[in-house]
Amino acid sequence: MGALLHETATAPAGSRLHLLGMAGAGRPSRRVLDLLQEIAALPYVESVLALPDLHLKPHMETPSSLAITTTGTLVPEFTSVAVNDGMGVLLTDLDVRDMTRERIERVLTQIGRQAGAHPFDLNRYSLDAPGLEAAALRGASGVLARYGLEPQVLERVESRGCEPVPVAPGRWREAVPWWLLHTRAGRAEMGLNFGGNHFLELQAISEVLDPGAARSHGLAPGRVVVMYHLGPGPFGGNLLHHYVRREKQSRARAPFFLLSRLVFHARRGWRRPWPEVWRDHFRRNRWTALAEDSEGGLAFRQALALALNVGFAYRMATVAAVRDAVHEALSPRLNVELLVDASHNLLRREPWDQGWAWVARHNACAVTPGRLAIVAGEHDLPSLLAVGGREAAPGLHSHDHGAGTLIAAWRRDGRLTPSRDRTLRLRMGRGRGARLRQRREVPVWDPDPVDRLVGCLAAHGIVHPVARLRPLGTLKN
Repeated sequence: MGALLHETATAPAGSRLHLLGMAGAGRPSRRVLDLLQEIAALPYVESVLALPDLHLKPHMETPSSLAITTTGTLVPEFTSVAVNDGMGVLLTDLDVRDMTRERIERVLTQIGRQAGAHPFDLNRYSLDAPGLEAAALRGASGVLARYGLEPQVLERVESRGCEPVPVAPGRWREAVPWWLLHTRAGRAEMGLNFGGNHFLELQAISEVLDPGAARSHGLAPGRVVVMYHLGPGPFGGNLLHHYVRREKQSRARAPFFLLSRLVFHARRGWRRPWPEVWRDHFRRNRWTALAEDSEGGLAFRQALALALNVGFAYRMATVAAVRDAVHEALSPRLNVELLVDASHNLLRREPWDQGWAWVARHNACAVTPGRLAIVAGEHDLPSLLAVGGREAAPGLHSHDHGAGTLIAAWRRDGRLTPSRDRTLRLRMGRGRGARLRQRREVPVWDPDPVDRLVGCLAAHGIVHPVARLRPLGTLKN
């Protein structure tokens, strides 16, 4: 899977910076390297893990493909405001030989037609007010009955789809702005937004790389799977914008959120001195360091848990929508089961060095030994399923969620090699009357960038490749 380069640098304050690079990918820019060193030197930072797909997006405080471990302190800007954006894979008992172009299009359009036309449009998978409460407090388990999912599905979801909320259940509403609770804004759009870099894709297992691990997860050549990338829905981001001012907030929305933050924190009674409230919730700090047991830290932890939980519930709506579409478009007798669901924008408390620490992941996924891991390609380039390794050194606890930046570089430089396969790409509008706006059949490229990235991770025991997934059709809306 290609040669690799592993560099480990020591930050000035003694924190460790682990920089995993890949031969042929080029070194990060000086701006990114300086930013990593600056983060690693912060007094509360224990470890910084920079992964092979490392890059800096516009209007983001920290790079992507990064995991930062801190002790006693949470820093919201170390991950995205869209906490619990994630990916998942469902296994079907369809065979690739059954998947004609017409059948691929039928399944994808059936899913697309269930999406809400706009953020306030109630659809088949929207929640009512009690449903939103169940999702906020219990995560994925709070919506299993709503979506007709079996309890076993929680075994395939990271952290069983729930983050404990550090607030009395009857008082959770105090942590949420009025309009998110009493309008459709936080519960109408559930599980079917495939805009931006989000997608839903039918794929086929084209090659098994680890037969034993593949058998243990029911993976066999030719089986059709469904991969999704989306979330966490409008609830989490809108909620957390009331607790931290972020660089990426659009100018058009900034006045609304300023007013909403003022009303929200006034309703909370200004229990803290005004300068502290302004510093933590109104000022653009670049990095807002919140002591975990301070009032500001506890307030953010409450909101964070609620946002994470609704994000898990959001993707359970996606699982139900895929199941329903396969049954309605093809046959109700077909089996559709969740293999894995994982977040790649996350901030949570985890074991660390005989104690506990906060790990912020920005477009990076947690590694659990033996658990399936997803490394996505693109709509025209295969993805990989892997399993978490058991040999990784302490601090190497995360993996890239995809190889998008590497693929873009290879595409730009003309280094991609075409395969003999082709795939379908559909673009739809949104809403019950949505129409198909574009249908394109495009060539599939060989998976060299993804293979090289996973080879780098495997060399350090982080993950091990199990199966390659060839794209059959992709939905964007």
